Amino acid sequence: MANVKRHEDPTSASNMDFYSPVHYHLDLTCDFQAKRLRGSVEVTLSKAKGAALCSNVILDSQDIEVHKVEAQGPVALPFEIRPFRKYGSALHIELTDDVQKLSQLKLSISFTAGTGAALCWLDPIQTAGKKMPYLYTQGQPVLNRSFFPCMDSPSVKSTWSASIKVPEGFNVVMSASHWESPKQSAGYLECSFDMDVAIPIYLVAMAVGDISSKEIGPRSRVWTEPCLLDKAQYEFQEVTEQFLSAGEHLFGPYVWTRYDILVMPPSFPYGGMENPCLTFVTPTLLVGDRSLVDVIMHEISHSWFGNLVTNASWSEFWLNEGLTMYAQRRICTEILGLSFTCLEAATGKALLMKDIDHFGEVCMAHQQAVDVVKFWTV
Repeated sequence: MANVKRHEDPTSASNMDFYSPVHYHLDLTCDFQAKRLRGSVEVTLSKAKGAALCSNVILDSQDIEVHKVEAQGPVALPFEIRPFRKYGSALHIELTDDVQKLSQLKLSISFTAGTGAALCWLDPIQTAGKKMPYLYTQGQPVLNRSFFPCMDSPSVKSTWSASIKVPEGFNVVMSASHWESPKQSAGYLECSFDMDVAIPIYLVAMAVGDISSKEIGPRSRVWTEPCLLDKAQYEFQEVTEQFLSAGEHLFGPYVWTRYDILVMPPSFPYGGMENPCLTFVTPTLLVGDRSLVDVIMHEISHSWFGNLVTNASWSEFWLNEGLTMYAQRRICTEILGLSFTCLEAATGKALLMKDIDHFGEVCMAHQQAVDVVKFWTV
């Protein structure tokens, strides 16, 4: 083990130096009464080239009850959940001698999740319609380890698929490039999803609730609660395709097949989250005059910067957001002109300086930050 250099990601316990994730398949049932997800994840792992035999696989986990782990065969494998800093737990899975020799292995992990930070369970009063509960996930930066056991680092990417069962009357959407038509199954609606572009695990996202959709462009739909649907369609139709086309002109092909928008319940605490194929956005964008759609411009820009090319660790997160902000300004210039972009940039700079003054200490480090901002914005 000493002759293999471990990738340095202090936020992940996983042994990525020995095994890399190739594909995840989720098979889950959503239980709103218990506020739990129950089922399994099948993880396909590839052994690193030149790696010596390794006696275990280590995955990230947090607030997850693991019931059983099996390798292909099936072969039951012993496991242990150990503490890991302040980023959750480490799921240690012991491998048999035969499994250790495989260049690619599949592990099936049966588990129950529900109390972790990635899973946001909303009561009806917290939704726009006030009638049905709602569930959404938030994976960034290191929260999806409480959604399902995984190698939760932006430095490794994989494809994924899912089969999700939700109670009748609910709908489920995910950040996937392909969705199959839902099927009725013994009081449940069963939906299947597939993401064929490799992504970091924090971009796997799901929402379950009273969700409907309408078209807003040739490759886009808006999804939200029925009481917000008409407003959402008006706000985002036409402009979404304009932003996508401008991005392709500037940065190359859009590889994600579709670009849909999910307008979240009012209690969603973020402006937007760039989940591929399905951006999550706040309903506060629905102002009726499309004056806040620059948020969509920003999230679309993540399709190239962040989702396609990703920071290797969270200490480099500024690369995701900095390059995305650059891309947003380029798209803005393409569509609205240089004068508007300069005004927006000046407003952004003023807000940044205000935050530095408000939050920064009056010390050398504070002054250095101010000097850097002034140098790069002259």
